[in-house]
Amino acid sequence: MDSRPGKCITTLLACQEAAATAATLVGSRIFVFGGYDGRRNHNDLHIFDCDTLSWETYTDPRSSNQDSTPPSLSAAFPASRNGHTATLAHNSIYILGGWLGSGPHAANDLHILHVNSMRWESPITTGTPPGPCNMHTTDYLPNVNGLLVFRGGDGKEYLNDLHLFDLPTRHWSRPTTHGTPPSPRANHSSAVLDHRLFVFGGWNGTHRLNDLHMLDTTTWQWTSIPPSSEGSMMLPFPRAGMTFVAVRRRFFLFGGYGSSPNHPFPAKCFSDLHVLDTDQTSTHWTPVVPSGHSTCTPPAYRSRDPRVVTVEGVGPSRRAGHTCTVVGRRLFIFGGSHHNEYLNDMHVLDTDPSPQAVVALAAPMDFNSALRPYANSPTFSDISFVRSSAAAIVIPNMSRGGFEAMMAYVYSGHVVGEMGWEDLLELLVAADQYMLDHLKQVCERQLQLALDKDNVGFLMEAAERANASQLMAVCRHFVRNYADKESTRHANDDTP
Repeated sequence: MDSRPGKCITTLLACQEAAATAATLVGSRIFVFGGYDGRRNHNDLHIFDCDTLSWETYTDPRSSNQDSTPPSLSAAFPASRNGHTATLAHNSIYILGGWLGSGPHAANDLHILHVNSMRWESPITTGTPPGPCNMHTTDYLPNVNGLLVFRGGDGKEYLNDLHLFDLPTRHWSRPTTHGTPPSPRANHSSAVLDHRLFVFGGWNGTHRLNDLHMLDTTTWQWTSIPPSSEGSMMLPFPRAGMTFVAVRRRFFLFGGYGSSPNHPFPAKCFSDLHVLDTDQTSTHWTPVVPSGHSTCTPPAYRSRDPRVVTVEGVGPSRRAGHTCTVVGRRLFIFGGSHHNEYLNDMHVLDTDPSPQAVVALAAPMDFNSALRPYANSPTFSDISFVRSSAAAIVIPNMSRGGFEAMMAYVYSGHVVGEMGWEDLLELLVAADQYMLDHLKQVCERQLQLALDKDNVGFLMEAAERANASQLMAVCRHFVRNYADKESTRHANDDTP
């Protein structure tokens, strides 16, 4: 478990308050549809640009006099609702179910927003649809090219039936599964990792849950995943209305509504963050704790306990019914509610902030000043060196330019002149060899600024030879995130 802290950025934004809304990422934009503001349901479409941190809103022309809807969205808006799902597949967003605010049952309708044309569609489907569903989950599984719906409530009962919507044929079916499925529940959370669907927590009408289940969609086998013996001590309290998302090979759980052993009644909203590592047979939960900083600062390796991850900055307040959208390595948490307060704030957590190579050591005294006490010392003034009379001094594995740069540093206490990254690499290795630790940190800092996709391999090799831990951490972070960017770019290129 990497215990480097995450970095949290809080952004307050102008968007309607919403709980039990649904959000999904398309490119670098988060599409937020519907939700409840404490007074009524909504069917507005809000789009948040993750690059510019700005909103745009489209409203149903049938319920608004505002001219804020493009012609392609001028009809067939889904009805106002909350507790629905919004799932991206093939550049289209699928809106399913939710609570409309009237009638004994939840909604059972399916709507599609085609993002490229910004056009709503009410599709004609075959097979048997799930029926009324509210506080359910819907996930896209690429390996089956379909949407998996784990039904929550229908307005009267708590359910645990599984439905598959085949995207090419628009056909509903009930997959035959093996093993013991999760017990009936609603307001649970789910996440996908590779071909596996994970279901966590929820409310069964009697009590809240904190169990974890996995469905392998290659075998359709359900497995209950217990926490490890050590991880059980850090298991999140039972809850519902939380978010549970996958980032790379980990899961992040935030917030929700429940109770703790010390305060069983009344139930309350949480603002805690947990990280889950799983090896398919057991799980290890790790709590995330604030670092004590009130503002976001460059990350540092502060955690002394490898079982605890620290986070910097001010995180979201207590809430449930919020959304959490994964954008690369970042989590965007929006909205939700706490008691009678409905929220519209956005918080961003960088789960893998870039480490900074810092120059923490003081520069040494320049050589001339350092040598003067020894030259005038009765003890050391007569010392001479064997090589002082040599015709040539051979310094292995160092070029003349590298030697001159090192000696310029020794005499002046700083790096003299501009140096390319290749020269800095040689100076870094020399600094390690001759135990010039301040110079080594200076080189690490300058090499971080010169890092790119073409030289990262050379920098990693030199960092290993020079025992340059700061530079190695920077390079590994770059490799992780550059690979993610390339993967996302190719995925977007392949999207129909």
